[in-house]
Amino acid sequence: MQHRQRTAIAICALVALGAVAAHASWYDGFESYIAGGGLHGQGGWAGWNDDPAGDAVVSDLYAFAGTQSVAISGAADIVQMFSGYTTGIWNLIAWMYIPTSFTGETYFIVLNTYAPDGTANWSTQIHFTNGMILTDTAGQETMPYVVGQWAELKLVIDLQSDLQTFYYNGAMMYQASWSQGVSGGGAVNIGCLDLFANGASPVYYDEISLTSSVVGVESTTLTEIKNLFR
Repeated sequence: MQHRQRTAIAICALVALGAVAAHASWYDGFESYIAGGGLHGQGGWAGWNDDPAGDAVVSDLYAFAGTQSVAISGAADIVQMFSGYTTGIWNLIAWMYIPTSFTGETYFIVLNTYAPDGTANWSTQIHFTNGMILTDTAGQETMPYVVGQWAELKLVIDLQSDLQTFYYNGAMMYQASWSQGVSGGGAVNIGCLDLFANGASPVYYDEISLTSSVVGVESTTLTEIKNLFR
């Protein structure tokens, strides 16, 4: 009886893991690139409007996992385009490291519509400057950011309800319409992620993913599944 129960639990866990894997639509941990090299033209990344001048550099100075991340500084304005995201609920998660010496203003941006020909409509635009996070979405909310350590950025995009919710280090910052977002009059669609330095000193991103929230990744990790067999 105990053996059957363990088998049933294991099967359920593996089904859950399969569901997570099936919905893990996009991920980049920056480990497959050459440290010191650019991202433009690799892994789906390209400078804004396909301009290589917006390139960002792969760095081995800091990493949340593995040994590498991407440094966003100076002229960096690097975009990852998405296609086919018009329904469902999605979690866009990125880990961000802001050095204690950071100066300037850097941006985490998500657009509902984007094409390199200049077509663009902003849903999410978040600034990091002078110790504070500011958003152009939903009423100019602010909160402090941490330096010298990794922090989680989590944007929940509910295309079913046309709603976005942004969390910083586990704390909710705001909730607002997705399509009306920043520009207004946008689409119920996920168009791209844009990491924009705006001339600022380097900040670092690692372990960026866009996954369906149909199955909670945090509740069905590989570690938890392995523990069932110990």
